[in-house]
Amino acid sequence: MSEKIKALLATGRISNLPTVWCNCLAAALILFHSSNIGFQEIIQQPWSQQLTNLSIYLVLISSCFYVGGCFYGDFTDRKFDAKHKPERPIPSGIISATSVIVIGLALMLFALIGGAILQSVILSKTNANYTHGPLIFLLVAITMYSQHHKKSLFIGLPLIGSCRFFLVLFGAFSASILLGLEKSIISSVYVDKAPYFTSPIILFASAVCLYTICFASVARTESSDSPITWRNVLRYTMLGLPFVALISKAEFYGNYLSISALVAFAVYALWLLRAFQFLEKNKGAYVSRCLAGFCLLDACFVAQFGWIWFGICIGLFGFSLLLQKVAPAT
Repeated sequence: MSEKIKALLATGRISNLPTVWCNCLAAALILFHSSNIGFQEIIQQPWSQQLTNLSIYLVLISSCFYVGGCFYGDFTDRKFDAKHKPERPIPSGIISATSVIVIGLALMLFALIGGAILQSVILSKTNANYTHGPLIFLLVAITMYSQHHKKSLFIGLPLIGSCRFFLVLFGAFSASILLGLEKSIISSVYVDKAPYFTSPIILFASAVCLYTICFASVARTESSDSPITWRNVLRYTMLGLPFVALISKAEFYGNYLSISALVAFAVYALWLLRAFQFLEKNKGAYVSRCLAGFCLLDACFVAQFGWIWFGICIGLFGFSLLLQKVAPAT
């Protein structure tokens, strides 16, 4: 593999793509369950044509958004990297800043336009009243984060959390459109006609958002030797996030947790405890493990739907770790 290709893969953070796909898949599954529209058919036939089409759409559009955002972010960080991380592709001269910004903008533009066109084609067949809000919100969150995250801790952390938050909403919204569910996801956030959305999906998106903010608070200090004085807050917060699902237990999980869900909780906890062992001596290793851990957090929310969904999350988790050997996660 040439040095330039390696640099492009590293700039696009391709090792994190499985976590993006997993967030979207989990959002779709939670929507299916909480809407009670065709849920049993979907979970019993995971390789159905509908779910396959949805998966291809989510993988394609979310990947373009994520990789494009990473390219755009590295472009805006080029002066900072030249001073603090001169080994990065742009300051080291392996790839040009112009190439990076062109690729980044092209990918995000494709995701926005391609996603909107495909959604519009499907909506024209159903005569439903939907909005492309999640696509736009996700794009705005990514661009705002790329432009402003270096300016302040109190700006950067909420912005990076919002990127994953809107990614989850995008996944749920796309599922509602592509599978022909009856209600608009965006309107149901504000209108008390779809309580199924305002509990499980928003709770899941909030958990993913908070998880992101937690490890990103460490990632911001990677270039310095400053100690992590808030590690106990990180540990207790991140270990407690899977239990967010239990807030809506009656609607979301029923009256009990299945063995698959309990296993998912245990695997998530063990992985995070292992990651925290790297927190003091190697911040980068901690952040990389937390990034792959997105899939395990997702598993805690969807394992209740069946072992196959737990297995898919674990598979994407392993794929993310494998890709980290090809391109760094941070």
